[in-house]
Amino acid sequence: MGAGVIPFAERDGEVLFLFQQTFSGRKIGYLIDFGGGVGVGESYEEAAIREFVEETETMYFAPDIEVVAVTEAAVRSGISRVKALFDATLQAHPDWWSPRVVAPGRKAKDWRTFFVRFDYRDVLEMNRAWVLDEGQRFKKRRELLWVPAEELLAIYAERPERLWKRVRELSSAELIIRSIQAAARQKPEDRSMMGDQPQRV
Repeated sequence: MGAGVIPFAERDGEVLFLFQQTFSGRKIGYLIDFGGGVGVGESYEEAAIREFVEETETMYFAPDIEVVAVTEAAVRSGISRVKALFDATLQAHPDWWSPRVVAPGRKAKDWRTFFVRFDYRDVLEMNRAWVLDEGQRFKKRRELLWVPAEELLAIYAERPERLWKRVRELSSAELIIRSIQAAARQKPEDRSMMGDQPQRV
């Protein structure tokens, strides 16, 4: 049982989706969401929120990356910020999440990945902090990158092997990406009246 999140943001009229890459272990070379197992007593949403904060080492909302420290207070603050974004997005779009569908013969996965609107942040400073850290403040080196919606759709259609398996196996990802693009084209005041929700398959 697990959960993840793929944040998205708008910049210069374009919808971008946030992924991470790692430099050790079996996930090297893939575009990865932010996620992991659901803890005891957690909901899917709570697990996805916690995983994002942990995997970004509390940096995403930090005003000064140079002094970031992964403390209990920083984690609590990050969780509160991400929860507010989850609540706002899923209140308007409760169907912006996808289960996983695995190949025949493989064990089904009890999993949900949520697509949640974030404020855009340039990731260069965070990536630089990981490069320079050398294991002092952070657990492992990662790299964040924003992927434009059309590029992500092309990856799903033509190069799905670039996606980490749990991202590749999301049954409704392409429908949700297109729904998010459609929502972004609407006027801000109309976004609470977003038309049809994607039909999950």
